[in-house]
Amino acid sequence: MQIKISPVNYEKCYPRRLKKFFETHINLNYNKFVPYMERAVVGNIPVEIIKIFPKETRGNGIKNFQNALSKTAIALRKSYDEQRLKDDFSFLDCNFRPSKYIKEIAKTGEETLNQELLKIFGENFMEAKLDYAGFGSFKNVFKLSLLDINGKKILHDKAFQVYSKIRESDPRFSKLHNTYAEANFWTFLKRAAGHRLDNTQFTKHYISDLNSGYCITEYIDEKIPGTTKPLDIYKLFNFLVPTDKQYNIKIMGKEYDAGGYAINKEFTSNKILIRYTKQLYYSLGKQFDDVVLKLKSLIENPKTPYRKDLEKILNKYISSKQSTSKVHKY
Repeated sequence: MQIKISPVNYEKCYPRRLKKFFETHINLNYNKFVPYMERAVVGNIPVEIIKIFPKETRGNGIKNFQNALSKTAIALRKSYDEQRLKDDFSFLDCNFRPSKYIKEIAKTGEETLNQELLKIFGENFMEAKLDYAGFGSFKNVFKLSLLDINGKKILHDKAFQVYSKIRESDPRFSKLHNTYAEANFWTFLKRAAGHRLDNTQFTKHYISDLNSGYCITEYIDEKIPGTTKPLDIYKLFNFLVPTDKQYNIKIMGKEYDAGGYAINKEFTSNKILIRYTKQLYYSLGKQFDDVVLKLKSLIENPKTPYRKDLEKILNKYISSKQSTSKVHKY
């Protein structure tokens, strides 16, 4: 006898937190889960702001500050959408300075943020300044300054990046650009690097809110650490060079755009494989030979996990080092 099963109502499950999810892969089908998440935030506000709140109320204080940034991003996007409909809209005036339309957008954001900060801290505590810094195909960037009652900066300026669209629907771009993809790239990179990014060629990322479409990174100027330890993400993590790389010129040796990064077939997010890849990549001479011997011993042990993957990585770097040494001989 056939048993007829009645359909049961069910609720789809979506990730509750994005950090661990984003740390393990990039180029995901974000539109299938991010828009349905109640809270989609990775990273946090700068520590200088966090420390302002007393420990007993710090959790709520951080959320309130994040909400203030969220409302500011929404106001900036709305103002941008309104201003760009005007017939003579432009980003720059005839002197290549921010146009009156861009100044009006920044003013709207500044007023919104200060209204929200007033609710959090009360009067005569903190003031925000928001100045236009630049634009790209997917976002506008503003320099965010926070000042105390005496006009002294509370922290180093930040780049407040507001995406033109919260959700990228075009399948050509949705896995590589805009809010979701860039937040994923920053989160993956911070974990894969295994150390702070301050001295690399990348500017520091603080927070991305995927529901309201903003991202905060360090504002690039002479006061931040220079690039002394470049991170070769193409060889270490098997990223492909973005197709629009030539248009995103570095600022003072720093890269600020996290969009356009795709992975090749050798990409891995496995911590063990990444660790040995970095050892092979950075070691030279006898140190390299010692790493090779260690890996060969691990590969010969049948109990070693990921043996085949380790062998592929080892052969690749042995071949690479041999090719390099031949070139240096001539």
